Amino acid sequence: MVLRNTLRNRLRTIAGLFAAAMGAAVLVNAWMMADAMRYFLDFQFRYLLRSDMDLTFKDERSDDALLEAARLPGVDRAEPFLAVACTFRNGPYAKKSSITGLERGAQLTVPRDREARAIRIPAAGLAMSRTLAEILHLKRGDTVTIEPVKGLRRARDVPVLEIADGYFGMTVYGDIRYLSQLIGEELALSGVQLALDGEQSHLAALYRELKRLPALEGVAARADVIAGIEETVLKHQWVVIDVMIVFAGIVFFGSIVNASLVSLAERQREVATLRVLGYGPWQVGSLLLRESMIVTMLGSVLGMPMGYLLTATTVWSYNSEMFRVPIVTRPGTWGWTLVLAVAFGLVAHLFVQRSIHRMAWPDALKAQE
Repeated sequence: MVLRNTLRNRLRTIAGLFAAAMGAAVLVNAWMMADAMRYFLDFQFRYLLRSDMDLTFKDERSDDALLEAARLPGVDRAEPFLAVACTFRNGPYAKKSSITGLERGAQLTVPRDREARAIRIPAAGLAMSRTLAEILHLKRGDTVTIEPVKGLRRARDVPVLEIADGYFGMTVYGDIRYLSQLIGEELALSGVQLALDGEQSHLAALYRELKRLPALEGVAARADVIAGIEETVLKHQWVVIDVMIVFAGIVFFGSIVNASLVSLAERQREVATLRVLGYGPWQVGSLLLRESMIVTMLGSVLGMPMGYLLTATTVWSYNSEMFRVPIVTRPGTWGWTLVLAVAFGLVAHLFVQRSIHRMAWPDALKAQE
């Protein structure tokens, strides 16, 4: 009988550890995915793409278009860019992408590395997306053959001098004058990036002026792009995260309540003895609470690495050539996981405590073993 009770207790403890680990893994996964999406927005629109508005021309223009854009209402800064679609080749490897030509020292598009540090735009060479470099089996210092689809369209061997990071697309960066020369132009512009002063009156006047420009093909406002991403991606992401937190709460709650009530049912005589010795219901409940909290905290700690692996697997399944999700870990991820685990455990214990208050301990004391 003693051996059977011991075995049941061990199995119950293992089941509690497993349930707590699963709940903690789900919580860690929820926090990390939320942090990843926030970092994605920060990286793309705070560090990498910093313009308030991008103007795209129907055809390549000269630097006169830059001067005209700089004189528009509410414009504090205007920087040109040139987009050239190319085929990149390295031996047997080939991939179609594009090169974005920027001014050296550009402030509205700033290529970054993995740590979000700014990298230089080479004067005669390329800063290539890490994803594209991996596809073409290139590293810093290697040479890639590019075949532009406009201008002279001659194949050129160009050095890859920097490796850039990003989570959207496979953009390659180069000096705008160097890129213009590669396609046989002195200085060509595909569009202009604008930094605005933020005055609403100037913004309304700016849109009126833009409507009068026949050379424009498109206008992209940074605020609208961010709002669109938040509406289509982050809104649904938060719904998923809320569901995951509720699921984790159910796992914690169910495992703690079930294990504690079963333990209480098996230990009624022991509880009754404690009551006879002067222990109150809350003191008896605190003993069960300590036991369940030890199992919950230990299981949560064991489940955190599982949550990290779950997130890494989820990110790997999401990643593609056009869209990638970063893996982001913050100290708050682990802290909030433990806080919620404790909170779920305390709520679950209230139901156990109610059973202790309602327990007919004199009858339990009279019961035969």
